[in-house]
Amino acid sequence: MSRLAAATSVMTSTGQLALDGLLGGFAGALPMRTVDVASANFVNTLLSSHGIREESSEVRAVEVETQDIQTVSSNCNNLVIEVQWSPAGSMPDTLFLKLPCAELATRWFCNTIGVWELECEFFRRFSGDFPVRLPKAYAAATRRSRFALLQENLHEDPTVELFVNADMTIGPSKERVEACLRTLARVHSFYHGWSTEERERRLPLSLHPFLSPRMNAISRFMNQRAVAPCRQKAPASFPAETAALYQRAMQHWDALLAWWYREPLTLVHGDSHLGNFFVDGTAMGMLDFQAAHWGKGIRDVQYFLIDSVPTSTLADHEEEFVRYYVAELAAFGVDLPFATAWEQYRAYSFQTLMTIVVSLGLGPLTEKDSLMEEILRRAVAAVERVDFAGWLENTILE
Repeated sequence: MSRLAAATSVMTSTGQLALDGLLGGFAGALPMRTVDVASANFVNTLLSSHGIREESSEVRAVEVETQDIQTVSSNCNNLVIEVQWSPAGSMPDTLFLKLPCAELATRWFCNTIGVWELECEFFRRFSGDFPVRLPKAYAAATRRSRFALLQENLHEDPTVELFVNADMTIGPSKERVEACLRTLARVHSFYHGWSTEERERRLPLSLHPFLSPRMNAISRFMNQRAVAPCRQKAPASFPAETAALYQRAMQHWDALLAWWYREPLTLVHGDSHLGNFFVDGTAMGMLDFQAAHWGKGIRDVQYFLIDSVPTSTLADHEEEFVRYYVAELAAFGVDLPFATAWEQYRAYSFQTLMTIVVSLGLGPLTEKDSLMEEILRRAVAAVERVDFAGWLENTILE
């Protein structure tokens, strides 16, 4: 059944890509090329038909130009557009526009796993009351294999500091780690303990990257298929014994899902590495919500620490950082004993490993550069350090 569901999703994605390719920018297909979106008509249609903020419904773009700025993204074509508005000054002079990337394989992959649809839906549903700063979202459109997300240009805010790949490689200071953990605690406490009905109204199960019927099948399929090519691409970073552990865990996928997603749940970012935080004055904000879902808050904590902090540093401070998160969570009114948090940390360490294995093994999701291999090495070291194999044996296989 899972293979049939995965095959159906693959065929649907392929058909949507083909149809959008035939339609181009006409007959209901969202435009994708820079030349097609650098127009007042496109921006006005986006705001009038897919607007998120009330204040943008009464304004009109008069003239639009794209800035010649290259922005790095693994799966999007990111543009900065300059807009002249009527009335003048009613909206920011520059906006950040996310569109599908040009590479066909990446567009097929992202459409199959639904990350663009999920991010647009997140900004539609959470922009109004999210407890930490997000990029302001002005419009979000999705149709078949394409999307358009019009946001605040954070580069224009002098109080904002964005992170780059070099920051991930070097790793954040202890103070920055604590600031990120404090931010995660604030988000997780805000959505902690919501009822199933409340969660479904805000972010439905059909969009969950692991529990929705469609993505359950696809996630299982991708994880099983990614091991061999990841070993071929990075044999020194992904040793045979870790690959064997990976495959053993995947034999118990349903049991892992049942353990990971036991109540109580909260909203998690899902891709919470340092690059998806930004400094907001004296606080932190978050961006890029392509993997948001309902889960355990520790999922974000371990993903952030394992991906963002060099292995030697994390080995010396890992339990200390988890205790810090637990204390911050308590300050926001949520009680999570350290022993429980640490068990969850060990259990979720596999999710960080499988994310990078799929990314490297199946190719198009992320750039195959030195940082990706470094993250793989960090993830492998983490599952060994926290003894995920022992947790699996004693908790899932007993």
